[in-house]
Amino acid sequence: MNVKCIIFDLGDVIVDLDFSRFFNEVITPSPLNKPQSSIYLEFFRQSDIYHQGKISDEEFFKQSCELLELGEELTQTLFFEAFNSIISGLNYDIVEIVKKIKQYNRLKLMCLSNINASHWKHLKKQKWDIWDLFDEFILSHEIHMTKPDPAIFEFAIKKAGCKAKEIIFIDDGLNNIRAALEFGINCIRFTSYDKLILELKNLGIKFER
Repeated sequence: MNVKCIIFDLGDVIVDLDFSRFFNEVITPSPLNKPQSSIYLEFFRQSDIYHQGKISDEEFFKQSCELLELGEELTQTLFFEAFNSIISGLNYDIVEIVKKIKQYNRLKLMCLSNINASHWKHLKKQKWDIWDLFDEFILSHEIHMTKPDPAIFEFAIKKAGCKAKEIIFIDDGLNNIRAALEFGINCIRFTSYDKLILELKNLGIKFER
């Protein structure tokens, strides 16, 4: 198989996510947060427009406070400190996979991420050695589209500069995988390090000379 491009997701693949601080500091204080309530899910549905870069940080903060009925004691600064804490660290095992792919294969490496402006700015402040590993970052807040919208995969294929069947797409989201498969892209749903290595090898990716 002639693979010319591998596209990685960021969140919960290359970057670890932890929602606990945000939940404790923002969701829990909401008077609407009850066991039978779906307010947490509703919040993240509403945040999709922010991931698409269609509202500002201030507008997102105001909409969140309105949705969650939060008091004035939660300032915008405190809100975004908690919100950015969702980015909890780097998955170094996956970074090593990316480094080996880059070392032993001649192909294009890209990131395709549903990510908002605040999280991206927070990520870029981290002293992580991942930025030069990728040839292209496709960020939802910059192109105003999010996965699993088919349009974002059309965009990614164009950026890859090859046929869909020559691309491998790695993502933890099942709906994103299903959407990419519709285009004939080779997909790997990320669930574990060992499974990822095995599936990449099955698709002809080298990890040594």
